[in-house]
Amino acid sequence: MSLEIIPIGGFSEIGRNCCAVKVDDEVVICDLGLMLDKYIEYTDDEDLTDISPKKLIEVGAAPDIWLLDELKKNVVGICISHGHLDHVGAIPYLANRLDADIHATPMTCEVIKNLTNRDRRPIRNAIIDHPVNCKFKLTSKISIEFIHVTHSIPHTVGIVVHSNYGSVLYMNDFKIDHTPMLGQKTNMKRLEALNGIKCIVMDSLYADHKEKTPSEKIAHDMLFDQLLNTETDGKAIVITTFSSHIARMKSIVQLGEKLGRKVIMMGRSIDKYLNAAEKANVISFKGKIKVLPYRSKVDAWLKKKHDLSKYIIVMTGGQGEPKAVLARTVASGLLRLQQEDIVVFSCKVIPVSVNIENRHKLEENLQKQHVRIFSDIHVSGHGAKEDHRDLLKLLQPEHIIPTHGGMAQLGELKDMAVHDLGYKPEKVHILYNGQRVRLA
Repeated sequence: MSLEIIPIGGFSEIGRNCCAVKVDDEVVICDLGLMLDKYIEYTDDEDLTDISPKKLIEVGAAPDIWLLDELKKNVVGICISHGHLDHVGAIPYLANRLDADIHATPMTCEVIKNLTNRDRRPIRNAIIDHPVNCKFKLTSKISIEFIHVTHSIPHTVGIVVHSNYGSVLYMNDFKIDHTPMLGQKTNMKRLEALNGIKCIVMDSLYADHKEKTPSEKIAHDMLFDQLLNTETDGKAIVITTFSSHIARMKSIVQLGEKLGRKVIMMGRSIDKYLNAAEKANVISFKGKIKVLPYRSKVDAWLKKKHDLSKYIIVMTGGQGEPKAVLARTVASGLLRLQQEDIVVFSCKVIPVSVNIENRHKLEENLQKQHVRIFSDIHVSGHGAKEDHRDLLKLLQPEHIIPTHGGMAQLGELKDMAVHDLGYKPEKVHILYNGQRVRLA
């Protein structure tokens, strides 16, 4: 008879998020994500013939579900917190190895369907959608609750695994945004009612940032402030941001309306996330934008030599990825920018070496065209140290398990919990993948 946490991916590392909660002989999987830089590095090999689950695990791109060993057959549910690829991207490769249904919010379910159906990687698992702020019975021993939290993609939830031994909250990722630009606020009232839970498994990505993460409204206001107070007449405006950031897309569409420009969105990943948001009734941009998902359509549009000053062009590629639309069209000369045209990075570089190098190369290519570059018009979707403090004071969990960070970030969260909030060191567990903790 026991309650255990089994880290599978994303512990002491940033990416391939996956955690198992074991209640007696039953196991709930929370998230099945990819390590995106390792996945991209591996799959970019032109001679690649093997994209098997085993190989993706070997290269560190996918969670090592074989750490569960014989417990794999005891998995009773796969619960997904949100639709970012570092939390959901391994489903097409690993879900068939687990005989369990997938549970997620409506937009996340649509993202999963896009990953599996549109990308021709079918899975046998049923995909079951649940509204945000709901509770459902998984087995006679386990109930699951989805609590809405704000993040940089709609329909993100904290996953609560309720059992007779106490409740475990898997809170990965989140921010506490009181003025979101799309959707509901974080459900603080319900989180407060969880006060005294057994354990929280908690996002620590920005635990070393001594601040509260600003609201998405700040990013909206930054976009408007920067571009409405800059001379843009006769100039092209190109914006890149995270494809899943539907709230940011909404702000860009509103900016286009303010400037009297048509909004053109280019790239497959943008199309996928917009499609998921529309199917889940999160938002609809019908009649307001034109989407060009495929390379052939993007290239054909750019070859027509439109007057770019009549548009806001949104492109994939804020990390400088060579195959994304922005870097590819700049390098090939298809995107013909002139001096004083404007390129806006409404995103920050995810700090891994491949992204830093790619973004540097992209900016070098842009600077050769003497364009104006506006960087970091962005706020994060992750809470920082003061958000972590507020959440822990609200919840007062018995145990804390930091995740989604390197050792420095995990250590910062532990230091704050111990030195500022009075936790005993043995109650804050810094773990590696495969290192189990028994809570009851």
